[in-house]
Amino acid sequence: MNRRFLSICLASLLVLSPLVSREETESEEVEPPMPHKPVATLDIKSSRQGGTPGGATSKEGKWTVDAESKTLQIGVEPLVDGWLEFGPEFREKPGTIRGAGQAPGDARIQSRFGIGLYGPNGFQLRLIPAWDKVELVRRGEAFKQIDFELDVETVYEMELSVVEEEEVWQLKARIWPVEGERPEDPMMKFRFPKSELLFPLAGRAVLTATPFSGESVEFSSAHVFEGEYVPIAP
Repeated sequence: MNRRFLSICLASLLVLSPLVSREETESEEVEPPMPHKPVATLDIKSSRQGGTPGGATSKEGKWTVDAESKTLQIGVEPLVDGWLEFGPEFREKPGTIRGAGQAPGDARIQSRFGIGLYGPNGFQLRLIPAWDKVELVRRGEAFKQIDFELDVETVYEMELSVVEEEEVWQLKARIWPVEGERPEDPMMKFRFPKSELLFPLAGRAVLTATPFSGESVEFSSAHVFEGEYVPIAP
């Protein structure tokens, strides 16, 4: 009787072992990153004339919606380093901001504009058409700069991701005309040591603009994502 019982148990194990092995293999497979939707969107198109989008907070400068052009603009007076925040607070966790904007002006005096994460102590991606430069900025100081030809007649899509990698924050930035295709590889990358922050990364998403040209800087969209942005396939 015992011998028969042992034979049954052995046969059962031989049948089940491939299933267990398959389940273990499947559980060890790394899932590819999933395309994700924004956790916050600056709803410019549905906002009323002269107002500001719901959930947005103007910190510096006079920000208003132009319903006809469906853009969010900063007034030329008073001339300040404009600062507008929106979306949830991110506290020491990865995130991405995407925004589309344009800074009209002539060749002599041109405005600058950009996007950012984590509020005043965070990071910003800034475009300077007058110099054909793109910068990564923190607390008002540029810590990385590259040459990039910019056209004041073009609306640019901007993207800044901040990803945690052990003892550093990895910054990845992309810029391209809104009618073009998103670059596969970042045009700027920078590893910012956590030990150099002094203040923790905590704050909301940011739009920045300084209208030196005397014409309003315009933003047509802005979105915030948790983690590094992954495009949704068409």
